[in-house]
Amino acid sequence: MRTDVVVDEWPTPEHAGEVGWDALAGAEDFFLTPPWMRVLHDSSGAWMRYLTARAGGELRAGLPLVLATRESPWSLGRTDLLIAHCAAEGMAGAAEVSAAFGDLDRLMPSMMLGGRHLGRTRLLLGPGAGEDTAHLVVERAERTAAEAGCRSVCFPYVDSRDTLQRQVLAERGYTSHVSGEFATLTLPGRDFTDYAMSLPAPRSRRVRSERRRIEACGAEITLAPLDPADIPRLAELETQLFAKYGMAGWDPRRSEAVLEAAHRQLGDRALVSKAVLDGEIAGFGLILAHGEDWFAHRAGFDYAAQARAKLPLYYELLYYTVADRAPAAGVRRVHYGIGSTQAKASRGCALSRQYLYVKELAA
Repeated sequence: MRTDVVVDEWPTPEHAGEVGWDALAGAEDFFLTPPWMRVLHDSSGAWMRYLTARAGGELRAGLPLVLATRESPWSLGRTDLLIAHCAAEGMAGAAEVSAAFGDLDRLMPSMMLGGRHLGRTRLLLGPGAGEDTAHLVVERAERTAAEAGCRSVCFPYVDSRDTLQRQVLAERGYTSHVSGEFATLTLPGRDFTDYAMSLPAPRSRRVRSERRRIEACGAEITLAPLDPADIPRLAELETQLFAKYGMAGWDPRRSEAVLEAAHRQLGDRALVSKAVLDGEIAGFGLILAHGEDWFAHRAGFDYAAQARAKLPLYYELLYYTVADRAPAAGVRRVHYGIGSTQAKASRGCALSRQYLYVKELAA
């Protein structure tokens, strides 16, 4: 085990940024950049910390920590509810892990490691960082979690490609199971037509037909920086989406807080794809820009208006408009995260398996 690695703990993303955190974040790590971590810091109300590892004065690793309690409202971002969800969905290994723990409440409170987002939560490793450095950082995270009164530590969504991280977690006694499939669309050309023609023929015909329906209905479709004046309506629409999928108690003020923080921290890099019907926003998708990659992060819909007009607004706003506009902005990939796997694959996304890793801490 290396002895020249110094692991520090920081109270804010800005402190972590001052020692070079940005250099550790790659093209797919937008949600682990200091500006987005500040968005979460401002809007989630959760206890957060940031670990960094240095050797010889050079930054080698970074790891965000987020405390999840029984009161945390993140159904797919806290250990007990996520394991239960994965077991209910039949994800490989989840039922066995759930049965092994029995009462999942025994894992709470839990320290979530690698970020509070859905997909690709991970330990950032820079040049020169290997297995020893990874062990030291995770060990420090476990100690910090124990000191904070946590009963477990959890990486909720480790990508199958993160082989070193998965090896280290297995060596440290973590239990794992499948927790999702991360979807990414590589744009095939210059616009919607190139995108549609890249799909298998039956799907291509359907996609082009759906777009013609959108064009014929008279809806105004735009993709532009987030307008703060729209935030209350966007929050209302996201609340409708959450209610449709079983989160009936969601407070729209939580959505407002995230959108306001995204506008404040990201400015023009927080984009909104939206549809206006009869003078009112009927659907939206929040798109976050990070170099040559875009991240589709949040969405919401007026389901009554959508049903009346029989419009495929989800696909239009999150796929067709994005495929039409992104290449002109120099964007080659759009990341859609986890969930709705079949719908995402049907629109051309490639999938990367995610794994939950959990370790119970000694009482």
